[in-house]
Amino acid sequence: MQSPYRVPALKLGWIFLCIGATAYGGLGATLALIERELVTRRGMLSLADVTEALTYTKLLPGSTGPQAIAYLGYKLGGWPGSVLATAAFLVPSALLMTLLAAAYAATIALPAMSSAVNGLTAGVVGILLATTYRLGKSNVRGPLAWGIALAAFAGGAFFSISAALIVTAAGLLGTILLSPGIPAATRREGGH
Repeated sequence: MQSPYRVPALKLGWIFLCIGATAYGGLGATLALIERELVTRRGMLSLADVTEALTYTKLLPGSTGPQAIAYLGYKLGGWPGSVLATAAFLVPSALLMTLLAAAYAATIALPAMSSAVNGLTAGVVGILLATTYRLGKSNVRGPLAWGIALAAFAGGAFFSISAALIVTAAGLLGTILLSPGIPAATRREGGH
């Protein structure tokens, strides 16, 4: 797994700081920057190295971007390189979020901002409801599936049941009630 190319710590930190400062848009943008900077421009890694990083980190829980960065940092500088690359990649995002949080806290007290935040919140809730409707309309079919969906909604909205518990219970109920092993008439009601 170790790359024959060893990058000095200062150089490694600077490269991943620059990638972290410009990687807006998620994993795709990050991979494009890694390919341009580390594969094409500097020749420190191959495309196979980047693919290997994705292969090994994609199945892990959490964000794939920082995990792939940690893996590639390890290839370029061992464990210290992994820590340094990950920290350097995350610092720009952490600083920006801190600045945005401070700006939010400083401006929320202004009457005009309070009204704007209320309007934004209402808009976001509307978008979430529209998305929920579209997802439900195309994916939840039949009375049994709608029953599971409504029970999940009630559990989360009115009884504050853990989302993990709701998802687990809904999966089990789906397996039991909507699986092909149950009578055909009931399966058709469940949308299968």
